[in-house]
Formats: sequence, structure tokens, C-alpha cells
Amino acid sequence: MESPGMKYTAIRDIPAPGDTVAFAYREGELVHESAVEGDGAWLAVGTDVAARPGAEIPRPALNASQASWAAYVVSLGKVSEAEAADMSRTDLIALGGK
Repeated sequence: MESPGMKYTAIRDIPAPGDTVAFAYREGELVHESAVEGDGAWLAVGTDVAARPGAEIPRPALNASQASWAAYVVSLGKVSEAEAADMSRTDLIALGGK
């Protein structure tokens, strides 16, 4: 059974924080929302992780990155990942509502 909060998937091998050779996540592994959202976040949407299809992710701040807005709009089912990747942040914000 999958743990709640596993909203993201690693899009690359991610080293563990600190001076170590260990990996926190390998590409394709599930990533808990706490590593991406909130005060303790240390991973970024688009750089480290992608939202899982159908996962409910929080609406990003207006000044959030294009990748964060793309993940949000994709999670709403408004566009595909490929379509969102080619859209501007302004267009994604318009799709995601205010």
C-alpha cells in the first residue's frame, strides 16, 4: 500500500543532503510532498521532481516558477505535461485561475 503524500516522482537521481555519496531518491522513485512543499522543502518541481498524474498539489504563489505552475495546471487536468512545458508562466497562471 502506498503512503499518503507521495505526490511527486523524482525526474533525476537526487543526492542526499550533506556531504555524502548516498542518494535520497533515484529517478522514477516516489517523493513525499514534504520534500517539495512548505517550509522544509528542499526539492524543486521541474528540476528534481514532477507531479504525479492525478495528484492534488497546492496552487503555487504567483511568483513561483514556470515549472511549478506547469505541474499545478497539469494536476488540474487542463493540459498535458508536454503542452505545459511549452507554455509561459503567464499563460499557465491564466489557466490555473486566480
